[in-house]
Amino acid sequence: MKIYVTRGSVHPGDDVDAPHAATFGYPDGTEIKAIITDLKARYLPSIIGGNASWSVASNVVIGIVAAQWREPKTYLFLERDLDWHDGVLRLHFNYHAQISPDVLYDVFWGMHFRAQ
Repeated sequence: MKIYVTRGSVHPGDDVDAPHAATFGYPDGTEIKAIITDLKARYLPSIIGGNASWSVASNVVIGIVAAQWREPKTYLFLERDLDWHDGVLRLHFNYHAQISPDVLYDVFWGMHFRAQ
């Protein structure tokens, strides 16, 4: 399975190569939570202070990643609702500085991103 990722910049100098696009490969059937956990270690930058918070989205917000958490907290979603393009899953990590990841999780929980 191919994953195409982008992320928000963490400081002005980081804008030089924005949107920080990268492609990764995972075995078919790898769970999204495991992919996000791996991308946290391999792709997301370290932040001074160490308490960076990120939301990860793919047409819908699918989880919150925090430097201080071992693994992300994910929401319920359907894989068919995610951003797939030519068989590649597209993910974007939004940087939320050092906002409490618990607050982010609570804010995004229950939000709707399209008319019901």
